[in-house]
Amino acid sequence: MRIGRRPLTPLEAGVYVSLVAIFVTVFATRMLSYMEAAERAMMEVTVTRLMSAGSVRRAYGVLRGQADDATAWTKRNPFELAGFPPPNFSGEIDPLQPKPLERGSWAFDPARGELIYLPRLHSGLETSDPDGALRFRVEISGMRYMLVPTPTYRWQ
Repeated sequence: MRIGRRPLTPLEAGVYVSLVAIFVTVFATRMLSYMEAAERAMMEVTVTRLMSAGSVRRAYGVLRGQADDATAWTKRNPFELAGFPPPNFSGEIDPLQPKPLERGSWAFDPARGELIYLPRLHSGLETSDPDGALRFRVEISGMRYMLVPTPTYRWQ
């Protein structure tokens, strides 16, 4: 009778290494999909908060009797209107000195009047934008302040 552990054969070691590699691959794939879903949810929450803040600001102005021009609202930075830029807001894009937008950050293009989000993880994103960026344009409908995607996208 032998007490103790015998050394692994090369076949056993190969099987164990293969099993660990499969588990690590499945785990990493799942984690990336969860991280992408979290990023998409955070982007959608930010857009919803911006629309709510814009609608409240418009309604407050009307209640105070301040007449405003709806077309002027469509050219303003939504984060400036809302008063809460997120930590990943890069600011306004300068058309004279373009610099690349970092992945996972927001920016505002004053020339086009668009809010831009460049996702960090985008394997489930379908958009016609060549950079893979999500672009939103402000539209005013009565008292509603809306951020409409241009072009449309689908993010699963």
